[in-house]
Amino acid sequence: MRETIEKCVCKALLGEVYTTPKPGLVDLKDNGAHKDMDVHTFEKSTAAIAPYIAEMFCEGYANQQSLENLFARIRQIGIEAEKAMFEATKGINTHKGILFTMGIISGAAGYYYRKQHHFCVEEVLTLGGAMCQKALQNDFEKIINKIQASKSLIDIPLTHGEKMYLRYGIRGARGAAQDGFPILADYLWPLFGKYKKERKSGHTLNLQILLWAITLSEDTNVLKRGGIEGGVWLKKAAQNILEEGGAFTQKGISEIKRLNTECIQKNISPGGAADLLAATLYLEELSFNLNEV
Repeated sequence: MRETIEKCVCKALLGEVYTTPKPGLVDLKDNGAHKDMDVHTFEKSTAAIAPYIAEMFCEGYANQQSLENLFARIRQIGIEAEKAMFEATKGINTHKGILFTMGIISGAAGYYYRKQHHFCVEEVLTLGGAMCQKALQNDFEKIINKIQASKSLIDIPLTHGEKMYLRYGIRGARGAAQDGFPILADYLWPLFGKYKKERKSGHTLNLQILLWAITLSEDTNVLKRGGIEGGVWLKKAAQNILEEGGAFTQKGISEIKRLNTECIQKNISPGGAADLLAATLYLEELSFNLNEV
């Protein structure tokens, strides 16, 4: 089972990075708006973290305690995975965001699979939200308490996600997890299934899902690089491409290439949307492999 999950992780993460062309993101053609990483960096990172994400699934499968205790264990494995990632990439953050999302999904999937002997995307995502809801709410409360207890904001060490929460009220990946990953459950996963029934596949399908992810999400990576204005601009650009047929048309592909050039010029990279694409691909791999007859 562990080997199967590890392969699912690799196919999803590499499927995301190999999808080409992408706006502002690393792919097979260029490095997007990133100067410190390329596709080979992602390959090394994927190989480093895949065993840990598979371990999270196995932890969920073996769990005999509460869901809260399971999440605490998933977090600890995640810390070890981050260390392995940074060692493999020489300090470059390639997969920290998706580690969090895939870790919760993996733990919930293992827990659910042991009890039900199959995999249901919607129920696993809901279970993932229940698993981490209380702990992540405590995280947000700690952020506020940290601010209230400090005499100087300058002296407070804040993560990127914490800064986005305080500045814009955006909960990011933690908020999405708390809520049971609504963008995945309500939009991207159903869209993925719809497009597959229409015989869409490969890079064009992945690109279409990525465009939808950009329009639907409050991407803290975009906000960090481009602020609110950059976020509004990118969402509008992706929406315009979708209205023209998206990645399923030659014009759409041309517009994605043009958008990539503009993202590079503006130094904007929708890493959060890329994570949502990778998570969608992971759900597809888990669904296929864990529901095989």
